[in-house]
Amino acid sequence: PANLKGDSTRWSSDWNADRWVSVDLGANSTISSVDLYWESAYAVDYLLQVSDDNRTWRTVYQPSAAEVSARRANVQAPGDAAGLHDTVTLPSPATGRYVRMLGKERRSFYNPAPATAQFGYSLYEFQVWGTGGSATAAYPALPGEQSGSYQTTFFDDFTGTALDRSKWRVVRTGTEMGSVNGESQAYVDSADNIRTENGELILKAKYCKGCTRAGGGTYDFTSGRVDTNTKFDFTYGKVSARMKLPVGDGFWPAFWLLGSNVDDPSVSWPASGETDIMENIGYGDWTSSALHGPGYSADGNIGARQTYPNGGRADQWHTYAVEWTPRLMRFYVDDRAVQETTRDKLESTRGQWVFDHNQYVILNLALGGAYPAGWNQVTSPYWGLPQSSVDRVAGGGVQAEVDWVRVEQKR
Repeated sequence: PANLKGDSTRWSSDWNADRWVSVDLGANSTISSVDLYWESAYAVDYLLQVSDDNRTWRTVYQPSAAEVSARRANVQAPGDAAGLHDTVTLPSPATGRYVRMLGKERRSFYNPAPATAQFGYSLYEFQVWGTGGSATAAYPALPGEQSGSYQTTFFDDFTGTALDRSKWRVVRTGTEMGSVNGESQAYVDSADNIRTENGELILKAKYCKGCTRAGGGTYDFTSGRVDTNTKFDFTYGKVSARMKLPVGDGFWPAFWLLGSNVDDPSVSWPASGETDIMENIGYGDWTSSALHGPGYSADGNIGARQTYPNGGRADQWHTYAVEWTPRLMRFYVDDRAVQETTRDKLESTRGQWVFDHNQYVILNLALGGAYPAGWNQVTSPYWGLPQSSVDRVAGGGVQAEVDWVRVEQKR
C-alpha cells in the first residue's frame, strides 16, 4: 500500500519479540537486496538471514545502532502511526534458498490503555531481489490419517474422595500461571474451590473482598483450574467431557487443550496452539468452540457458536468433545458436529497448523474478563462481571460440574 497504513492483507506475528517471516525461493539463489513494506507495527531491530536448508541461518544484515535508535524513538498512538519501507542492499551478495526477517525488538506505541496497544510484527510485502530461484517451491505433503481403532487412554469419573493428583495438576495464580484476559479470579488450591462430590468434579467460585493475595496482586474472587500437564500430555485423539455449567453474565467455564510447549519462551502462546472444546460466558442457550494459533488468535480465532436444539440449556448436562487428527479438528456437542476445521484449509487461509504435537487437558471456571465483557459490555464493578453475578458468587451457588473426562486414541 502506498501509505503503509491501510488495512490491507499482511503477515503478522503474535506479541513476542523473537518472531520471523521467511521466504522459500524454490532453489539456491544469489540475493542482492530485500524490500520490506512494514505496517505501523514494524521491527525496531531485526536480522535478515539466509539459509540453504531452512534450519541453519546466516545473518547478512542488521540495522545500525543509529537506525535502531531512531526507529525506537518514533512512538505514536496506533491510530496515528504509519509504516516504513526498508530497502536493504546487502553489503555483499548472499547465496541461499531461504530468506527470513527475524525480529529482535517490536515497536512501542503510546495509548491511554496500554493493554490495547500490544502488537507483534506486521508486513505488507517481503520482496527478495537477485538471480536464480524457482517458481515451483515444494510444499510438504499432508500427513496421512492414523490407522487403528480408538481406545481409552485417559479417564476420570471423579468417584474418589478427592481429586486424583496422579491425573490432575492444580493450577495456582502466581505459581503455575499469571493473571490472564482481565479475569477477576485467582486460581487457588483449596477444597473450597476444587472438590469431588457424588462422582463429580466441582469447580466453585468464591467471593471475599480483598482476601486473596496471589502473584503480587489482590483478588476478591477465588476459583478452580486443573489440568493434565506433566501427568498426561498427548497428540491426537477424541477428547470428551460431560458437564453442567453455571448460567449468568460473566461466568466463564471452559474445557480446552493447550500446547505442551506453551511455557517454552521461543514458542509461547499462540504458537503453542490452543483448542477450545467448550467455552461458555454465561448465556444459557449457547457455547462456543475455537482454535487459536499464529495468525488466528484471540478475537481472530477460528471458532463457531452452537445453540442447543429443542430449548436445551448450558445448566443441564451435556457432552462436549473434539476429534483431533493429523488433518482436522471436529467439535461436537452431544455427538452433534458443530465445527470442523481442516488442516489444508487453515493453512491456505489463516496460518500455520500447530496441532501436530502434544497438548494437555484443562478444566477451569473464570469470572469476567475479555471474552464475556465483549458480549455483555459490563465494566463495573468488574470487567465483564455485573453486580448481580457478584451477588450470586457471594451467595455460594456458582460452580461448574464435571461428570467425567475421557481421552481416546488410535492404537
